[in-house]
Amino acid sequence: MATLVTHCLPYDLFYLLQTNIKRALYVNTQSACHLLTRLTIVASAVRTSGGLSVAIQAGMKDQDDNDRDGSVPLVRSVQRAMAILKCFEGHGLQTLAEITKATGLDKGTTRRLLMTLMTDGFIVQDPITQRYGLGRAIRTLAAGVVVEFDLRSIVVPELSELAAELQITAFLSVYRDHQAVCLERVHDMNGMEVRWWSVGGTLPLNCGGAPKVLLSWQSEAEIDHALAHQPPSPMTPKSRLDIAGLKQYLALVKQRGWDLAVDDVMVGLTALAVPILDAKGQLICAISIAGLTPQMVRRGKPAHLDRLKAAAHQIQTVLHAAQS
Repeated sequence: MATLVTHCLPYDLFYLLQTNIKRALYVNTQSACHLLTRLTIVASAVRTSGGLSVAIQAGMKDQDDNDRDGSVPLVRSVQRAMAILKCFEGHGLQTLAEITKATGLDKGTTRRLLMTLMTDGFIVQDPITQRYGLGRAIRTLAAGVVVEFDLRSIVVPELSELAAELQITAFLSVYRDHQAVCLERVHDMNGMEVRWWSVGGTLPLNCGGAPKVLLSWQSEAEIDHALAHQPPSPMTPKSRLDIAGLKQYLALVKQRGWDLAVDDVMVGLTALAVPILDAKGQLICAISIAGLTPQMVRRGKPAHLDRLKAAAHQIQTVLHAAQS
């Protein structure tokens, strides 16, 4: 498709139209490029072939190619962008010609994809040599993968011990983009598995032990922003919905260093959570355990708080040593 666009429109006009589409429709660069490409193909087909059916066939060709064999549909522009990123593996700065040769893409398509990747910081261009290289966004993503991989390798063994010893479900979670995200869930084969939080899933910040622990360690401005972004959700009648009251409770959670969430995600189940902090006292993640309320609460108090704190201390000791 992109080759047709190159023949139909000058690059500077294509880029100008793409920018205006982004602003008018509030879409990202990729969506604007995709829409403009299809519109250009349709216009070209109508003009050269004199038939709307030809234009429709041209516009739908990519989807037909993907669906013909019943496989999962693929987005060609994403595949091409990944091909460009992969061509920098083991190499430094590269010219447009070198990237075009390595990817097998035509010059116009390669240039447009590079411009798109530059917009979001995945690619940078040397203003003097005009060569291209990987940008800060790639390094940030790579660092995040390493950190979370190392975090899992340190935390999961402790969670496995907790789950086996207490016959409950244990969780590792982090605060990302105003949300509480589950990174790992471990349960004992002989105990009950709590499935309210799947790996990669989120929970409302006002429900569950770990979400409230994660939120309580944020700045006051971030708490306000997060609650505006994701207002309190009533998962059960016990869920805290009043923002002023919730913020007061978060201050208590941070002061005492743990949260016991009884029946506020699912009636009959309770979670206990504590934070994992770095050597400077900044939040890294949270670990939590969940099970039937009689397992988790004794005389109105958390039954396994000391054991969970001991696991957190062990995790922090290893993390601090790794960071030093």
